[in-house]
Amino acid sequence: MKYLITIIIALHCFDLQGQDISNQIDEYAKSYNSTGDFSGCIQISKTGITIYKNCYGNANYSFNIPNQPETKFKIGSISKQFTAAAILILEQDGKINTSDTLTKFFPWSKKTKNITIEHLLTHTSGVTDIFKIPNFFTLSSQKRSISDLSKMILELDPEFETGTQYQYSNGGYALLAHLIEKLSGVSYQEFLSTHIFEPLNMNATGHGRGNEVIFNLATGYDPSGYSDLKITEYIDPELLKGSGSIYSTVGDMQIWINSLKDKTLLNKESYEKLLNNYGHNYGYGISLYKSFDLSVFGHDGRINGFIADYLHYERPDISIIILGNIQTGVADFFRRDIAAITLKKDYKSKAKTIPPADQDTIEKEKFIGSYSFGPNFNVYIEDIEGKIHARANEGGYSELILLKDGRFFSRTLYSFIEFKTDDIGVISKIVWTNNDGNSFEGLKK
Repeated sequence: MKYLITIIIALHCFDLQGQDISNQIDEYAKSYNSTGDFSGCIQISKTGITIYKNCYGNANYSFNIPNQPETKFKIGSISKQFTAAAILILEQDGKINTSDTLTKFFPWSKKTKNITIEHLLTHTSGVTDIFKIPNFFTLSSQKRSISDLSKMILELDPEFETGTQYQYSNGGYALLAHLIEKLSGVSYQEFLSTHIFEPLNMNATGHGRGNEVIFNLATGYDPSGYSDLKITEYIDPELLKGSGSIYSTVGDMQIWINSLKDKTLLNKESYEKLLNNYGHNYGYGISLYKSFDLSVFGHDGRINGFIADYLHYERPDISIIILGNIQTGVADFFRRDIAAITLKKDYKSKAKTIPPADQDTIEKEKFIGSYSFGPNFNVYIEDIEGKIHARANEGGYSELILLKDGRFFSRTLYSFIEFKTDDIGVISKIVWTNNDGNSFEGLKK
């Protein structure tokens, strides 16, 4: 009897602890949902059992359709590990080797001599990013194929000598997607469905063609103003093949995590390659690093209108999955904070609380210009359709919102920006403070 009472008390305590964690996650997620900065689903599993699952915001704000566990989200760069797995399947079938050079597959290109498949997989190839292709965002209206994109990539000069640096490149993964189609004789989406998604019963995961109707796929949104949203600009999924074109659900992402930790899809040698750290905390399309001094694997993803993130703690066997359909900077710290709650570590919501000022009072001409943060890093402040926007190097634009305390705020990056003046009142520098509290100064040119 005493033994039974002990078990009942232990189970009760465990249940209360689970409820406490759930309440904390709910409170944390709602703090960003209420400010218009997070909309999506969160799922947490421990030893294969789901201990938390909840969704926030809407899959479609025009029709007020709520997000739910079955909602599909675009997962951005998490797609890369599926591309890597496809390459390894082709290697298992004897159709390619990760030590092969690109010259074997693109003999017409003079810039592929020393680049291997492994260089592409580990971001050490020097191949330029797709977003550096001139007029990249106009290609969606031109119905370009992945083959066309590969040619454009290989016509550009490498960013650095192959193997000497690590530089994240969506361009490298576009080339891998092209090779998957070339060597298999079927489309990228068909190969992944046949060899990965169907065997694992990931029935809600796939690559969508540009004009395809996908049941339960959320609409992607970008921030507008202090708390409003706008439907994101369209990018043809064909241009994102290999690097960021896949959609999935929190449930299917857990199936994928389980296949990685249990090694159920590929052979032993393939998993050794996929999950090896080649430096820079990166394997083949997958991140391998320490979080709270614990070993984890995972990846994040940001693509127009969507954020995605997952990490799996190998011990104590905990998976955290976050998928969302508003592309804001919360993607940069959500994973860390949700993990902190789950592991009972310190955390704090940093959702914006300072109200906006009257944006019409901004003297825009004072701020416009370029600011240097170093030899190769510049931030450009521009007036676009009457609103202040910031752009780093060749990146996208982020609207800056004036707050009542005089600072500006970027929802896209979830950062605070202060403009500093010199002794005569002229703006001379910018101070950029990230959500983690780290600040960086850029001098006005």
